[in-house]
Amino acid sequence: MKFLDLVQRLRRRCRVSGTGPSTVLNQNEEYARLVDWTNEAWMQIQLERPDWKWMRGSMTFPTVAAQSTYTLAQIEATGSGFTNFGNWDKDTFRNYATASGTNSETEMNWLNYDNWRNVYAFGGNRNTQTRPTEFAISPALGICLGPFPADGYTISGDYFKKASEMTADADIPLLPTEFHMAIVYKAMMFYGASEAASEVYEEGQDLYQKMMRRVEWQQLPAMQSAEALA
Repeated sequence: MKFLDLVQRLRRRCRVSGTGPSTVLNQNEEYARLVDWTNEAWMQIQLERPDWKWMRGSMTFPTVAAQSTYTLAQIEATGSGFTNFGNWDKDTFRNYATASGTNSETEMNWLNYDNWRNVYAFGGNRNTQTRPTEFAISPALGICLGPFPADGYTISGDYFKKASEMTADADIPLLPTEFHMAIVYKAMMFYGASEAASEVYEEGQDLYQKMMRRVEWQQLPAMQSAEALA
């Protein structure tokens, strides 16, 4: 559903008088609250977990000879598939020789930033230019490669996008379509709390919890069993 559809559905669910709104923009106070509650519900759902599948993206960027650190802006400018960054998925980084393609791909290990700095950005190690095998995340959330890279490699990895508001009538939340009503149910709780409408709040809470169990089952990483102890 589009942003406007969600707000209209919220109005009907909360039994607010009228037939609108006809747009999410420049509304009277009553409809403006419905718009705000819908947006707040969407933001809270996004922020409930840092690893929703629908918020995951993939990116690649090329190495530059002797350049060990790459800012978010540099990755966005020179890379591919990188938008609306929120946080990195540290378990997904790889690299391959650009000329050879992904047949030459190898996995990369994550290092704590201070460890990376003490090992690779230190003394003569700064002069070693070869294929990077490890990476760290800088305090500014850029990527630091170790050893210092030679030219001609492509770094790939996954990230999670940051939560973002809906602003226009036609905006569609990234949450899979079958779960869009979770936004309405959450917004019903905001309406019920604000208007002292306990029946609306309780209905919204019950439906929201049931829907979010389905969302979590589909949109969170699968739990993995620990290996047996030797």
